[in-house]
Amino acid sequence: MRSSSWPRSRLGWAGFAVIAVLLALAAYALTTYALSREVGSDVAAYWNAAERLRTGEPLYTAAAANASDLYRYAPWFAAAWIPLTYFDRTAMTAVWVGVMVAAAIISTLPLLRRGPAGWAAFAILAPLQLQAAIFGNVQPLLVLLLMWGVERRGGPLWVALGASLKGVPLLLAIVYAARGEWRRAVLSIVLTAVLVAPALLFPLNAYPTAPGPNQMSLAAVAVWLWLPMALAAVAATAALARTRFAWLAGAFAMVAALPRLLDYEIGFLLMGLAERRPDPRQ
Repeated sequence: MRSSSWPRSRLGWAGFAVIAVLLALAAYALTTYALSREVGSDVAAYWNAAERLRTGEPLYTAAAANASDLYRYAPWFAAAWIPLTYFDRTAMTAVWVGVMVAAAIISTLPLLRRGPAGWAAFAILAPLQLQAAIFGNVQPLLVLLLMWGVERRGGPLWVALGASLKGVPLLLAIVYAARGEWRRAVLSIVLTAVLVAPALLFPLNAYPTAPGPNQMSLAAVAVWLWLPMALAAVAATAALARTRFAWLAGAFAMVAALPRLLDYEIGFLLMGLAERRPDPRQ
């Protein structure tokens, strides 16, 4: 019995050793980079955009490409922040960051049930989700909503909400289309258009298009490197749509297609790693 259990034990110790190293590296990255910035710094973009809507100013304004108060999203998100601007900004920032931290934890804890591979994924992805949460970026909540909702009856709405904020979640509609779920695919596109179209009511001459520094996307190296990779990821998503790797392929396509890729946006991969069951109401 001892000889049969030894390989399993050895694998366990190896797994723990790998996880310990990854956790140490992740913790170092989190403390030296994320905490070097003001907690909730990205909230400025949402708050200031909401205040501009309140006062009738242009929604999109020119600013440095990496400025924390630069607003790039659809108008509905800024409108949703308007009620919050009637409260104390510091308090609302703390509440928002707290919600994002909770979303980061909820989205990554299930990985710990998957053994060494899941622990390794947790060690890599949890700090990235927490980094975005500390910044106050909407990313952890967006990832959680996609994880929870993409297979449900309201999946197209969640895809559209994500696409109106980060663009690339619309690629998940490829999974619907390749499965023959054309109604869900078309609905994802239509709802995205409905959410984004109000941007045309505002002057777009100042809309930020520069990717900014510190980008991890291949687009920052050369378009001829980024575009084939993005197209290959999209093709793989369509090819794997009827397999258990469908959403993982879609999640990878989102990361590969981002022309402006920040490290915490790798957290999109969590959407593909989630354990989910189809909504029986579909």
